[in-house]
Amino acid sequence: MIDNGLIVKDWRFIDLTFGLIYPNSYKLMNSSYTIRLLYHMINSKKEYVCERICVPDKIKYPANRDTSSVNQIRSIENKILPIEFDVLGFSVHYENDFKNILWMLEKAEIPLKQKERIKQQEHNNIYYPLIIGGGPVITSNPLPLSQIFDVFFIGDSEPNLIPFLDKVIEWKSEEYNVINFFNKIKEMNGIFIPLLNNHPKREILKNLDESPNPIIQTISNEQKDETIFERNFFVEINRGCPFQCKFCISSFHNSPFRNRNFDKILQLTDEAVQQSKFEKISLIGSCVSSHPKFKEICEYIIKKGKKLSIPSIRLEHLTQELIAVFEAFNMKTITIAPETGSESLRFEIGKKISNEKILEVANNIRKSKIRNIKFYFLLGLPSESDSDVDAIINLIYQLAEIGFEQGTLKVNVNPFIPKFNTPYETYVHNYLDDNIGKFNIKFRKLEKELKKIPSVKLKFQYPKTIIKNAKLQTLFSLGDSSITNLLIKYYQYGANFSDFNRAEKELVFSSNEYLLKIQDGYKPWII
Repeated sequence: MIDNGLIVKDWRFIDLTFGLIYPNSYKLMNSSYTIRLLYHMINSKKEYVCERICVPDKIKYPANRDTSSVNQIRSIENKILPIEFDVLGFSVHYENDFKNILWMLEKAEIPLKQKERIKQQEHNNIYYPLIIGGGPVITSNPLPLSQIFDVFFIGDSEPNLIPFLDKVIEWKSEEYNVINFFNKIKEMNGIFIPLLNNHPKREILKNLDESPNPIIQTISNEQKDETIFERNFFVEINRGCPFQCKFCISSFHNSPFRNRNFDKILQLTDEAVQQSKFEKISLIGSCVSSHPKFKEICEYIIKKGKKLSIPSIRLEHLTQELIAVFEAFNMKTITIAPETGSESLRFEIGKKISNEKILEVANNIRKSKIRNIKFYFLLGLPSESDSDVDAIINLIYQLAEIGFEQGTLKVNVNPFIPKFNTPYETYVHNYLDDNIGKFNIKFRKLEKELKKIPSVKLKFQYPKTIIKNAKLQTLFSLGDSSITNLLIKYYQYGANFSDFNRAEKELVFSSNEYLLKIQDGYKPWII
């Protein structure tokens, strides 16, 4: 784990220490723009230090059964134990990482529940770091973790993170009275304190140019193919999405859609080329191709002699002219997300793109030097019928007939996961006991039929496991504070789906009854 851009400070001259935790692997952590941004923001204050902590590659749940000395977690920069920091900040992007949060706290010998930490402070004068969290999953719904964390950041963190840490400095000088601290920060925008049950509004950074895109980034020196994103320089060119597809949290939790100024992007690119060593620039945003100067940005990167990495592109933006620009980068794969094979269902969810347009774009790509297309589809959307599943198969057969080579159509099918504060927030139909078997049949049908197409390479497997994990993700996505005990028991028993069933029985909790409650309109979290 050797990074360019590593920041190592002398703790003797530091007023506040911050452990920045990504509750997954080093590879994913260093491929996260958010981690690079927060690392830069906090370390930009000379009296603060931010060091990164991640999950070791191979762990065993729960942490008290993981006896490997390799899995003693310490910070990357100074090898500091998590418990020694003033603040531990978790950047949470996936509900399936909840078990890793618990693993890291237990491995660090920090009580999982906030009330236990406060009790230890009051009765035994044992002080633990403040446990704070942010990220898309937290903004969507922090309640399943509300008995574990001290403070949550709801929405964008740029406006309030440093002011919050300034308050932590005051708290340290006042003998760590946590209740007094909570009362002082409860009026801050975008701050949710479970113990006080305040009702924050989502914090919004109105002008994306005010977000300090780092020039010096933690770019990995590893040269393995699988570390490709770790070696890229990241430029966030927009945030949010203007299209508001009904299933997408970015459209609603990151609204309004904001673009970074074109001249600012060019300036960032120039400074990065001068000061950092990297081969490729990754453009960051939920809909990068919606930037009004997207093509010009790509062309400028070519001019600077750098390669380009982009997320999925809106189909209507994939003109022949833009495909030609990507050819100039020697781009090998273009990623698009039709979501469905059915035009009517696609229009219903908010993607007003015809199958004719998809085939036209695929034809244009096939005529270019770009050899691969990666497709993302969703299964289990509201109002989806069996014919809509057949439509995915039919569309991919039509795409294959264009003449793509073996394994060059890379197809990923994900189960739909409902999220609070989106139009589909109560659609849990697929994960009810009476329906989960039918959902599995849909997945297996897709897998069976698509395997017959030589040009298709499936990027998903084991449908039964996918659906079990999706059910857990749905429950954690839509859970209230009562889910915390279930989550902890599930983790303590081993964090497998069978362990979840065991936890349900012990706690006399029915996930089916809870999801039925959601289906009837129960909504414990509103932003």
